Amino acid sequence: MNPFAMMKDAKNMEKMLKPALEKFMKESGFIKKDELEPLKRRIAELEAEVNKLKD
Repeated sequence: MNPFAMMKDAKNMEKMLKPALEKFMKESGFIKKDELEPLKRRIAELEAEVNKLKD
C-alpha cells in the first residue's frame, strides 16, 4: 500500500463526486446560506410593497 497513491485516488474520487453531489443538492432543493439571504431580503421587500398597496 502506497500512501501517496491512496491520496491521489482519494483526490480523483473527490473530483468525480463533487459535481454529482452539487447537482443532487440543487435538484433536491438544498440551498446554500449565502444564496438564501438575498432571497429573504427580496421577499421582505415584496411583502412590504404588497402591504403598502393594500393600505
